[in-house]
Order: sequence, then C-alpha cells, then structure tokens
Amino acid sequence: WLTSPLDMAKLLLQVQRGQDAVPCYKVASRTQPQYKGMAHCLSLVYQHGGIRGLFRGAGARVLHFTPATTITMCCYEKC
Repeated sequence: WLTSPLDMAKLLLQVQRGQDAVPCYKVASRTQPQYKGMAHCLSLVYQHGGIRGLFRGAGARVLHFTPATTITMCCYEKC
C-alpha cells in the first residue's frame, strides 16, 4: 500500500511511452512528454491532486495483490 504512488507513477510513465510508440499521422500535433521522470511525475501528481492524487487507485492495487498474497501465505508459510 505504501508503494502505491510509485506504482501509479510507473504506470503513467509507461502509458505515456506507449502513446509515443503508436504511429501518428499528424506529427505536428504531437506534444512533449508530460512527465520527464519518476520524481517529476510524482511532483506533478501531488501538485494537481495532493496526497489523494498520489494514492489514487490504491484500493484497486490492494485488491489485485490480495488473492496472490493469500494463496502464497496459505501454501508456503508454516505457522
């Protein structure tokens, strides 16, 4: 849960990079990348959304990892 801002920034950077790979017929309409790196991405998200912006989507990430963590702990951990 504490690493959710880093996961969100990683996702934003990946989506931005993926959009650059898509062929575009209107090259003149392309803009510069919005995010220049991890720290720049986190600072922009914080400026626009505050702490809530940094943790946006954290609930979905927790729900995504809960089943795998539960299965791992039940199968491999010995109490």
